[in-house]
Amino acid sequence: MLQIVLLAGKFVFLIILYLFIYRVVRSTTRELRAAAPAAGRQQAFAPAESYAAPAALTAGHTAAMPAASNRAFQRAEGVVWTLVVRKSPSLRAGAAFSFSTGAHALAGRAPETDIHLDDTFVSSKHALFEATPAGLQVEDLRSTNGTQVNGVDISGARVLLPGDRVEIGDTVFEVEVR
Repeated sequence: MLQIVLLAGKFVFLIILYLFIYRVVRSTTRELRAAAPAAGRQQAFAPAESYAAPAALTAGHTAAMPAASNRAFQRAEGVVWTLVVRKSPSLRAGAAFSFSTGAHALAGRAPETDIHLDDTFVSSKHALFEATPAGLQVEDLRSTNGTQVNGVDISGARVLLPGDRVEIGDTVFEVEVR
């Protein structure tokens, strides 16, 4: 009788083990499928000439903006949206990044980002800022720790208003119109 109980126990254990492995594989493939469109979308932001021109460079960071980008920025008419650094472990407080309509910048920990944030709570490609005719918008790029606007987590793109505070990791930006 004991041998039958042990044999049944082995079969139950194997069934539970296989169900566990199946759930892990299914969860992983779901995550990979969900991340694949986001990765393709991020690659679309590669042309450097469309990025925003920083109004003030941060201490220790130097960047040469392409001449085509500077000309496009200087010709822009209308509103110039500005992200001003209020608090950051890696950027100088008061540093500003300006955006004319059509300009966008990628913020994150990766060296190739436009707004480089050297912070362990920031993903390599964390958020995208884009100046549209509707205003400056921020989009969280499926970052690990999320992006907050005025203390609230966002998902997808959100249009920002002057005075809004955007938090990426330990960095806090304030939106201004200049």
